[in-house]
Amino acid sequence: MKIKINSTFTRSLPVIALTLGVVAGPMGRSSAQTDQDLVEVARSVIKADRQAIVVATMELTEAEAKDFWPLYNQYRTEMDKVADGIIKLVLEYAKLYPDIPEAHAKQLLKDYTNLQQKRVDKRTAYLKKFTKVLPAAKALRFAQVETRLDLLVQLQLAAAVPLAPVGGGQ
Repeated sequence: MKIKINSTFTRSLPVIALTLGVVAGPMGRSSAQTDQDLVEVARSVIKADRQAIVVATMELTEAEAKDFWPLYNQYRTEMDKVADGIIKLVLEYAKLYPDIPEAHAKQLLKDYTNLQQKRVDKRTAYLKKFTKVLPAAKALRFAQVETRLDLLVQLQLAAAVPLAPVGGGQ
């Protein structure tokens, strides 16, 4: 089976990756206020880029768009709340790094797994809603686009956050 790559989406990936790299890179070196400022700037740029990619890839009819965009905005608001939790977690990790006490490491892991589960639960619930306002093939496409965009964000974050040291924390 040959997979056709959407060229609009592909051309947009480096822009998003660059944006995330610029924002994620300095996070560990800046103050808490500056970190929050960077997060807000990144969020607004990523939101605009994400929406532009969704517009370009979804090929919605006028009737589909009428129902899709309000639901999409609700979905992104909910997913941004989960992202806020992840950002908080990363900033907490950055404050502790490289000496992460055992108790903190346990709590960070618990919080991380809870946030990942919340992300999956929210996405699952909203994808069911999207199948009510879009044909199944377009709902599937939306799921694919969102997954790819989320993977880009996660990849940039993973590249910016060092692995936890082992054997050093108390």
